[in-house]
This record gives sequence, C-alpha cells and structure tokens, in this order.
Amino acid sequence: MAQWILLLTQVWVNGWRLPMVLLYLITLFLTFRLTFNVSRTKKQTVAKRTLITVFLLFALALPGYLFPWFTVKEPTGPYQVGTKTFEVVDNSRVDQWAEGDEPRRIMVQLWYPTEDVKHSPKAKYHEHPSLFMEEFAELNGIPGFLLQSFVKQKVPAYNHATLLNQENPYPIIFFSHGFGSNRSQNHFQVLELASQGYIVVGIDHTYFSPGTVFSNGDRPGLADIEFTGDDDLLNDYLYEWSKDAQSVLNWVENVNDGEIHDEVWLEQAKGQIDLSKVGYLGHSFGGATASHTLAVDNRFHAGINMDGFPYGDAHELGVKQPFLTLIGDDSLTADYIDDEDYLAEFYRRIESISGSDNVIPFKDALHLDFSDFPLLSPVTKWIGMTGNLSTKELHNTINNITLEFFNTHLNVSN
Repeated sequence: MAQWILLLTQVWVNGWRLPMVLLYLITLFLTFRLTFNVSRTKKQTVAKRTLITVFLLFALALPGYLFPWFTVKEPTGPYQVGTKTFEVVDNSRVDQWAEGDEPRRIMVQLWYPTEDVKHSPKAKYHEHPSLFMEEFAELNGIPGFLLQSFVKQKVPAYNHATLLNQENPYPIIFFSHGFGSNRSQNHFQVLELASQGYIVVGIDHTYFSPGTVFSNGDRPGLADIEFTGDDDLLNDYLYEWSKDAQSVLNWVENVNDGEIHDEVWLEQAKGQIDLSKVGYLGHSFGGATASHTLAVDNRFHAGINMDGFPYGDAHELGVKQPFLTLIGDDSLTADYIDDEDYLAEFYRRIESISGSDNVIPFKDALHLDFSDFPLLSPVTKWIGMTGNLSTKELHNTINNITLEFFNTHLNVSN
C-alpha cells in the first residue's frame, strides 16, 4: 500500500514521467505477487513487504535525483515575475526559410516585474514541452524524454500577470539563445533580471529554435541547418538573427508608443520602457549575435556575450558600447576544442570586441554552464557536458556580474 501512496502522490503532484515508467510497472508486478501469493507465512510476507517498500522508496528517489522536478529556484530580487508571449511579424523582411514569400515571424517572451499574482498560474519552463522535446531530440540527438521533468516543471514566473506600473520606466534586456536551443534556456538569469526591475525579452529565432509555436497555432518546425565550420554560412545565419533582434526592438518601440492595438495586455506597457537603457545578452551563437548587433545598431547600449565565438563583423567594425564577454575555463576549453587556430581566433576576436579587461574567464566552467543545462541532471557533470563546480554558486556569480554590468552601464539604480 505504501508504494501506491508514494506513486500516486508523485503522479498527482508532478504528473507521470517517462523515466519512471519502469517503476510503475514494477509496482504493478509486485502488488500482483503480494496479492495472489498466499503460500508464504505471515512472517515471510511482512519481511517481503518491508523489503519491497524499501526498494520502492529507493527506486522512487533515484529518478527524482537523476532527473529532478524543481530545479529553477526563486529569484532574489524585490519583485515577483510575470511572463507573457507574443508574436512579432516583420513585414519588411521575407523569411528565407519559409515556404513562399512570407514575412519573418518571431515568437518572443517577456519576463517583467509584477506584484499581482493571485489569479495568475505559474508558467511551465517551456510553453510547449512535448513539441520542444520532440524537436530538440531531432536537432541535437538527445532523447527528448530525458528532458520531460525539466521542461514541464513550473517556474517562479506567473502567466499573464499585470506589469507593475511605475513612475520611472523600466530598462529592457534582450536575450538570444544558443544554436539549437530556445528562449527558455536561461531561466536562472532572466528571472533574476526581471525580479531586479528589468523587462527581459527572450527571442525564439524561428527555424533554429525547437518548440516554436506561432500565435495562431502554426508550427514552423526546424530548417535543415547545420552548425559547420563554414564561416560564411554561419555569418549569414547570424545576420538574420541580428535582424530578428532589430525587428523586435522596432516592435518594442511601437509597444512603448502605444501603437500596437491587437494585444490588450500591451496597453499597460505604453510609456513603461526606457529606450535609452537597452541591453543585449546572449549565450553561444546568441552571444555572437549580441556583439554583432551592437556593432551595427546603436539603439542597443550595452551587451554581454556568454562564451560564444564572435561570428559576424563585430571584431572588424568595433563595438563602441560597453561590452562584456564571459568565457569558460581556458584549459578545459582547450581540451574540449582541439583546434589551436580556432581558439586563437576566438581569443583575438573577443579581446578586440570587449577589451582584455572586459573578458572574464570562469574556472572549471564549460560552455553549457552558462545556461540552465546543468540544472537538468547531475549526469551532465558525470559525462563531462558541464563542469565539476557548484551550479548554484556559478549561476549566482553570473547573475551578480550581469546585474552589476547592466546597472552600471545602463545607469540603473537598484
């Protein structure tokens, strides 16, 4: 009976989970054996029941340890965090990956300060977890079911909550994901920024982002795209990502001017965004996008690249705005990337863009440590995908550096 109570509690609280299917089947089998095996003595039956219960407790705890349920923690700022998604359509751009002469369509997600959360449900880590798991597996070769607990978890952000109206408008930070990832990948960071008084706009770069669903329910899917060593091809991708960010900033300007009339929620954002304080944050290919975008669009006032090779033209054009680069452990990166010329060019470009004083290496950190990925499972450390350091401490440090940088260079008083 105890094992059934445990299992039913788990399913009720967290939903069924594929990594635990074997445990569900074992429980059914053992219950059947205990129910219909009447040949044993009472003493033997009690001993067996005790052994089975201990086994099931262990079996229940193991998947919860390997694939934990609640890994995105509460942010530390004074504000609650609201979230809402929108579709941005840029009719001035023809989407080169769409069928026909379609305009570029981009899904964005806002995270923002709020205080009225009584009637707003908590958001899921990803808005469309099943589709995300399917397309992520297709794109990255990692079985999607391993992500089930992670992407279905509830996070400390509240769907459709009202924007906290203030006398002083909010600074805004753009976020771009890495190649093959999506706007949800850095919850540890965007939630913290929003809780500290920023509006954050996360961009799904359409056809590069698994799990994208447009506002009318259309699913664009993934383009046949490869991350190769072809700089010209990757530059072409990056130019489109940068145009996405600029398209979204055009939309933000229209929102702030009260010119978007097809979304009632956006009416409250009129005049609430300080367009003299626009930052851009990105991880991996998204970080490269941030550096290039600042080089070509001075409406962005400060930026951070987290461990992204700076494709694009920023290293040639120069970035006049303050720009910070966070990178992984030099020695671990050299072990991971066995290409001396690539690494030499990487370091040359990031120093050219940020200046050597604004390049910060993180000891024992690997590329994926600058995202939520190490929160997925301790297995990521065991197999060398993330570094052997405290994820909590690393993420806290990244958040502190990010806040200090943007507070300073966007002239934000927190």
